[in-house]
Amino acid sequence: MQSVAFWLVISGFFAVGLVFGSWQVMMADLQRAFSLSSGQLGLTLTLGVVGSFPAMLLTGRLADRWGARYLILVGIFLSALAYAAFYWINSYPVLVISVICFMAASGALDVGINAAAVNYEQNTGDTRMSFFHAGYSGMAAIAALVTGLLLFQGINFRLVYLLVASLLIVLGSIYALSKRLDSIISYHQPDSTDSASSKMSRSELFRTPVLLWLAAITGLTVFSEGTLEMWSAVYLRLSLDLPVIIGAAGPAIFHLAMMIGRLGSGWIVLHWQRRLVLRVSGVMATVGIIISVSTVYPPLILTGFLVAGLALAAVVPIVLSLAGDIAPKQAGQVISMITILGYTGFLLGPSLIGNLADLVGLRLALLALGVAGIGVVFMSFKIQHPVLDHP
Repeated sequence: MQSVAFWLVISGFFAVGLVFGSWQVMMADLQRAFSLSSGQLGLTLTLGVVGSFPAMLLTGRLADRWGARYLILVGIFLSALAYAAFYWINSYPVLVISVICFMAASGALDVGINAAAVNYEQNTGDTRMSFFHAGYSGMAAIAALVTGLLLFQGINFRLVYLLVASLLIVLGSIYALSKRLDSIISYHQPDSTDSASSKMSRSELFRTPVLLWLAAITGLTVFSEGTLEMWSAVYLRLSLDLPVIIGAAGPAIFHLAMMIGRLGSGWIVLHWQRRLVLRVSGVMATVGIIISVSTVYPPLILTGFLVAGLALAAVVPIVLSLAGDIAPKQAGQVISMITILGYTGFLLGPSLIGNLADLVGLRLALLALGVAGIGVVFMSFKIQHPVLDHP
């Protein structure tokens, strides 16, 4: 049962990776199709992230009350519908509405899969958060490469949206048939109130200093991850005018590096203190970004993306595991709280990078990620919590 539950949880991460791996490659096609500037594209993405916040806030409680499996099931099917809609849109206002719906559905799904992962760890004692996130990165890399190959073969990019939506429905069907695993991947909140000593109110969660510091680190990390995921293909394909295959290689290599880093981070955190891992990650991320923007030679650019991906890989899994340890019976609410506060970086990122790109070019705008890496190092020194004093 436990091994089946592991693969069920990781399949949810596969679903999110499938969506965003293809989405990131086709952003350049959307930008061309609607004749958007970098600033307009950034604003559209920011509006989408803003629309996802209420969904993530609501779904945190639903994950605790109804169970993570049910939330994932609903999130996958809603994401499939929202993603398929991009096949038909033909005006900018409709594009904005579609992006908001898509980000809201995928945000709910993101909370669901991470709540399921935390519940799995709490219920089995099997620490696999880094493996789950590696599953996302691995599938995103595959989806990015396959999408690039399909576009290279002349397939209309709108057809890819329908293909991905169909695969999501298949994955959703797996969750619909897996109710017997609820005891492992879900924590069901009873209608009666638990004792005050075992649970914190939402306001207490938002006032817990260590959670706020963890959220700040998440925000900086997600800002860097989201920027590289969403802008690397645009940078390579439009700013540097490189072929679509090389453009697809940008997010693909970044996701591949994230997968390798997350698989390796499970071993790393057994031997290194977690605060040290965060500091090294911040430094490496900054170095990777500097390598990427200091040249127009594709192999060096991709090497920089690889270094940045390896560096950032361990940060969010560590943060989510620690957050789950703080309030184990409120995994959904803690995850949604960390996600909402942390995704402020994701909220600011697309618009900030887009506007900076309009002013100084996308190449220089990407240097903001180096500043974020330094911020991760600084924040890691500010965290004071006993759980970080051991691997």
